[in-house]
Order: sequence, then structure tokens, then C-alpha cells
Amino acid sequence: MPLKPVKSNDLCNSLLLNTADAVIVSDSAGNITYVNPAFVKLIGAQEDEIIGHRLNSFILADWLDSSTVEEESKSGAESNGTPRPATILTKSGTEFVMPAAHFIAASGSDNMTIVYVVQANSLQQAQTEFVSTVSHELRTPLTSIKGFADTILRAGDRLEVAQQRRYVGIIRDQADRLTRLVEDLLAVSRLESKKLQLTVRALDLREAIERVEQNLSDKAKNHTLVVQVPAGLTPVWADADRLEQILTNLVDNAIKYSPQGTTVTVSATVAPADEKHSGPEMIEFAVKDQGVGIPEEHLPQVFSKFGRLDNPLVRQTEGTGLGLYITRSLVLALGGQIHVTSVPGCTTFTVRLPAATFEQQVARGRGD
Repeated sequence: MPLKPVKSNDLCNSLLLNTADAVIVSDSAGNITYVNPAFVKLIGAQEDEIIGHRLNSFILADWLDSSTVEEESKSGAESNGTPRPATILTKSGTEFVMPAAHFIAASGSDNMTIVYVVQANSLQQAQTEFVSTVSHELRTPLTSIKGFADTILRAGDRLEVAQQRRYVGIIRDQADRLTRLVEDLLAVSRLESKKLQLTVRALDLREAIERVEQNLSDKAKNHTLVVQVPAGLTPVWADADRLEQILTNLVDNAIKYSPQGTTVTVSATVAPADEKHSGPEMIEFAVKDQGVGIPEEHLPQVFSKFGRLDNPLVRQTEGTGLGLYITRSLVLALGGQIHVTSVPGCTTFTVRLPAATFEQQVARGRGD
């Protein structure tokens, strides 16, 4: 019996309904017009909670801007249709970094249809890798603690006092490393479950930077720390503790991952106007180092969980690999933006947070 030909529309619908990949369609303004069941399941929301909303409510990536998509399409850029990392925001608050691609399905004089495909079948693999990485990170300091504790118990009376002190010092350092990892994991849990408590108010950015500079003075003794903040800079709307945590993570990273004798610069200014994004005035601060730099192909992964790069300076520096992921999550929680640029010998992390202008302070009942 001859097979009946399959209509192209029926085939497309069947693929969209049954594929494991999440498919999203938006217009040129970034409004979602269609999602398939895989995306609905991934986000954990109802279809009507997604359709009509902005694309950046669920997917975050610099390359997702519709004007960037259109430019890439017109120029025939290789990235058009090529999977690149994007952050998926679920209804529960959990974030996943997953491969995503885009292409323009139709384009008219005043509108275009853009299709985004997220490789959702990589989610299980990502979760498995996360558990495996956490297990490895916990095992390393625990192995050191157990090993040196066993040595002291077994041969303590035959060890010189200097050896005993050195072994106890290693146990203490590894216990501190475990504490930092557990604290970072708890911070990740609070951020992803949206249980982070924020007390937002107008804050003097210069004062916050100076506190961080003082707290890190011992770590920075072999570096030059330069602060460039203009007098009278508009305050920022932020939570004091979280702002200090963001600054500490960025400055500490700049110190750790740049050679001794180099300069770390912290600067701040009113953010230049951005025609693509209308909204409140923003204050911008940047942390610039003179380190080894980050290869362009690795820039998207620096904000990922355990996103430590493979170079000698990073390998010899202890860290949990969660600092920049937490930093980015805190910036987003405060209504801000963060991005990184890097060339050999210079990496700059730039953060934008809402400005606490006088009008806004009055509107919030905080003005004098």
C-alpha cells in the first residue's frame, strides 16, 4: 500500500509539539508570539503566562536583542543559527545556562518573525554535571582534612612542633575553603528560590567602594588599587550588603587573577544614554584589571556556575567558581545589568544599577 504524502504544515506541527528542544517565536519588538510544549515545560509556567510577554523575561543573552539578530541576518554572520550560551529563567526562579540559536523566519517592512531554539535536552546533563562538580569540590578539601588529621593522630608524638603546626594550618585552611563553598552554595540556593531578602535604599557608591577597598587592603598589598569616582555622583538604588558583595567579588577577582605589581582600577559614572533601552537613569561602575585576559570564546561562560577558566593563573588560585554567577544574580535582583570585556592584559567588568535620583527618592517617600 503506497504511503500517503505528509503535508509540510502537519509535519512542522508534529515536530514542534514533540521535539525535546524548546522553540520560541517573537516579533521584532521582542514580544513572544508562540511557544511549544517543551518551552512551557522548561519554564514551568502556563502558556498564557508566556505568550505576549517580553523574550528577556525568560531568556537572557547579549546576542538576543532583536536589532542584533536583524543585523546578523543581513550581514550573513556565522553566529546566525549557531547555538550560543543563553540563560533560561524559570517561573520558580531557577536559572539554567543552555545552548540556544536563532534565525529570522519572515521579515516585512515594519516587522519580522524571529525563531529561537533552546537545546532543552541538555538540561538533565547540566544538572548531572552540577551535582558531579559539587561533589568534586567538596571531596578535595575533605580529602586534605582527613589525610592530615590521620597523620597527626597516627604519628603526632613523632612529629616536630613545626610540622604539627603546619598540618593543623592546612586543616584550618581547607575547613575555611569548605565553609566558603557551603556559603556560596547556600547563596545560590537563596537566589534561585527567590528567597533573598533585599532592603533597597539610596546608597553612596564612593563610600561602598572605600569600605571594600579597606576590607581587601591586605589582599591588595602587592597591587595598586585606584578609585575614580567623581564628586557628587548620584547615589544608587541598592541593598547595602549586596552592593558590597558585588564590589567585593569583582575587586577580589581582579586582584587574584592579575600578577603582582599591577593596577586594579575601580571607576564610576552616570551611565551613558542607551537608545535601545528606555528606563530610569543608571549609575555605571567598572572594575578593570591588568591580568591575563579572557579568550573571547570563553566570555559567555564566566557567569556560569563553576565557570573557572583553564589557565595557569586560575589553576593556582583557589576559588569555588560560583563568585561571578552569584555576582550576576545579585545585579539582576537589584534591577541592574552586568557585562564583561577582555583583551590580553586587561579585563573589565561593568555593572549598571538604577540611580537614586531626587525625583525617584521623593516618589518612594525617601526624599527630604
